[in-house]
Amino acid sequence: MADTIGDLIDKLTIANIRLWNLEDARRDYSASEATKSESEVKDLLTKISATNKERNSLIDQINASLQVLLDKAVEKDSSFRITSEELLGTRKNKFYKQEDRQ
Repeated sequence: MADTIGDLIDKLTIANIRLWNLEDARRDYSASEATKSESEVKDLLTKISATNKERNSLIDQINASLQVLLDKAVEKDSSFRITSEELLGTRKNKFYKQEDRQ
């Protein structure tokens, strides 16, 4: 089953929190006198980049989903029916990583 708009927004929220935490870690490292190995710095930057790409992809998916709904509304298609559960999800998502459940 495809993700609902609610699922996508939920995923976007998680991606934003991950990105904020990674950016905090980067700022903490930049402000400290501690040294990290080149591989540790590269790993942090790779995580930031991957999370930002995920975030941008989710925003694009949300925009596309909203456009479909708007297109249907403009057509005034009386056969188009959607429930709030289909639109917002049931909160039974399986995409959470273990780290997000803590």
